[in-house]
Amino acid sequence: MEEQIVQMDIEELREFRDHTFQVRDDDAMKKLVESVKESGILTPILVFRNEDGDMEVIAGHRRIRAARLAGLSTVPVIQKRISREDATILMGDTNFTRREKILPSEKAFTYKAMLASIRKKTGQETVESFRNVLAKHVGESSTQVQRYLRLTELIPELIQLVDLGKLGMQPAVELSYLDRESQEEIWAIYRDEGKKPSLAVAKEFHRLMDVDQLTVERIRELLVGQEGTGKAEEYKLVFHSPQLYAVLGKCSSVTERVNRILRGLMLLEKQENAIEEEYKAEQKKELDRIQGLVKERGGGDTYDW
Repeated sequence: MEEQIVQMDIEELREFRDHTFQVRDDDAMKKLVESVKESGILTPILVFRNEDGDMEVIAGHRRIRAARLAGLSTVPVIQKRISREDATILMGDTNFTRREKILPSEKAFTYKAMLASIRKKTGQETVESFRNVLAKHVGESSTQVQRYLRLTELIPELIQLVDLGKLGMQPAVELSYLDRESQEEIWAIYRDEGKKPSLAVAKEFHRLMDVDQLTVERIRELLVGQEGTGKAEEYKLVFHSPQLYAVLGKCSSVTERVNRILRGLMLLEKQENAIEEEYKAEQKKELDRIQGLVKERGGGDTYDW
């Protein structure tokens, strides 16, 4: 039977349960909104009827957001008559294909969701066997899939550091083998002192955890004692700027020049603070999203990824 495209009220559509991808109001969204205003939704939204009888979105969350912002009340949809497991796999496939930017946390939690669905569908008994099935399905090595799955064992704050590019993939994988208390101590030291583990130190943490010798004191000793944390070099900064002279040359005294510089710096600081607050709000929203995924997927079986 040929799948038909029908118009549906946006309010009747439900977001995919435990959706693992962000919908960002960024520049790409602005462009999408303009495209929708000009041409409408060109690619239909994929939906399926969930366990409660509602139409749940498989793919098209960004297009729905753009439609809302563009003032549309309906969108074209295609209903897929598939199971929850098939819908989860299709959700991952379509997002991996269509999204230009995918965060490590998005890929990690999507792989975990797809893995659970593949396991249920195939009946594979061992973690390695159904991890291999997933690796073949997504076109990555089993080792790389395993690395992403390990990220789901990190506390949300450390996962977010990976997303921000402030913690490398390999050190993050090593830290994923640590207990929650140890991970929280590492996060606290980074938050308060800006120190993060190198790959060598992360591996040492992992080794100490395996032999039950990792303590809070040892974590601090290793992090603070890393190479490259010595005193920074001092620099002498000299300005030779015609533009600066053009502004300050109008001042009648040194005091007036100093005050003008201070006012400019205070205004700049105010603007930077506003930008920082906006950035923190966005990061808080992203951290809440990751915490939600960790909470939703934290129960059930535990596997040695």
